[in-house]
Amino acid sequence: MRRSLPPPALRPYAVALFLGSATLVAGCAGSPTYNWPAENALGYKVGAGDVLKITVWKHDELSQQVTVRPDGAFSLPLLGDLPATGRTVTEITADIQSKLKQFFQEQPPANVQVAEVHSYRIYIVGEVQRGGEFTPSGEVTVLHGLALAGGFTRFANPGRIVIVRRDARGERRIPFDFSAVVEKGELQQNLALQSGDTVIVP
Repeated sequence: MRRSLPPPALRPYAVALFLGSATLVAGCAGSPTYNWPAENALGYKVGAGDVLKITVWKHDELSQQVTVRPDGAFSLPLLGDLPATGRTVTEITADIQSKLKQFFQEQPPANVQVAEVHSYRIYIVGEVQRGGEFTPSGEVTVLHGLALAGGFTRFANPGRIVIVRRDARGERRIPFDFSAVVEKGELQQNLALQSGDTVIVP
């Protein structure tokens, strides 16, 4: 039986519906892409208990090691309290540099390093040998985290692992395909885990 065309007034809507359906089918046919490099570029976020080494050139009174307090801040002579929790060392350095402008005509360069990590916590759950909370002494990647959890059980589906991450950008589920990383060398998926990340192995 021959199909009749829609009336001229409805044809633009029919075309739009067809194109939308074709796009949906094409999207389902292949695996979705994800911006892993953007996630990896976030850098380590300082947390309460971490020890920071602060160096201000030619100012020994400001150069010292400080511990981030439970309230998320630390103190420096002259500058007072400075926020640290949830920030990178680059952001903390910029904050120190900005405050130094109030006291020095020539702004002395500052440098901030994480001397000791104590706030870092990740979670590996699901079909792994030893799931739970882990507190490594430094950042680990997804593969390192899975190794800490003792590897997969025989029921695991390594191709459907997700990383649940929550930060200032909101909560998101980041895909991780174990075979693509290990067998195909797609190392951009092997993210450095942020503190608080949960790796779910279905």
